Amino acid sequence: MSKQIRALMRGLQVIKAMNQSDFPMSLNELHNVTKLDRATLLRILYTLEEAGWVYRGLGDNCYRITYQIHELGLKVSTNDALAQLAAPVLEKLQEELVWPSDIAIYNGNSMEIVETTRKRTPFIINREIMGARPDMLQSAMGRAYVAFCPDREREAILYRLRNSESKEGEIARKETRLKALLNDIRNKGYAEREEGYWGAVGNYGGLVSAIAVPIMLMGEVQATMNLVWLTSTSDQLQIEEEYLPHLQRAAAEIASLLFDNQLY
Repeated sequence: MSKQIRALMRGLQVIKAMNQSDFPMSLNELHNVTKLDRATLLRILYTLEEAGWVYRGLGDNCYRITYQIHELGLKVSTNDALAQLAAPVLEKLQEELVWPSDIAIYNGNSMEIVETTRKRTPFIINREIMGARPDMLQSAMGRAYVAFCPDREREAILYRLRNSESKEGEIARKETRLKALLNDIRNKGYAEREEGYWGAVGNYGGLVSAIAVPIMLMGEVQATMNLVWLTSTSDQLQIEEEYLPHLQRAAAEIASLLFDNQLY
């Protein structure tokens, strides 16, 4: 097991204490909060000042976090925050069902996978999937998003796709069939991928199936998550009675975490 770098941990402890305070903090206040002795605390503060992460006010001698650290916070994307919060839930789901799951967000053009458990499962199913962009109308995750997103957003997505020469454009132009498909997804509560989408898995020579559900918060789709398995191993009854309830519980848990952390 790797050892912690104690000095780094103490420095982060000081920054955390300052970040959680509504006001600049004196040396004594930092000492009371962190429980670090004053000599150690002074060395840490001096180091942080030299690095540009902390400064001491001229008028009150109190310590403040510099804008340099606040700028670091701006680099933490919502997608990364979603992936971080969802990761433990995805791990638990994979332990329960063995098969892997992905989480995807809508990036304005397509879905984009931001987290996955494919490398944690014993089954080798397209493991290099991070950053992949599943289709909106062929993938389970894309279909789940289109089915549950607001009407105006759905129309904007479909309008763009109808003017495309891709396979998705062909599907989008068959409006009656597509409307029935999206209604069916909303009625069932989950979407299935187009049969044969992304082809067979080379290691097993079999087709891959997937279902996906929306992660809903305050009436809006924040992301979608799927479950992926080899088609030959499961039937529709197992999908709806075993897989789906687990997947929906995981989606609800992630939605709760997003709400708790105000990521919406």
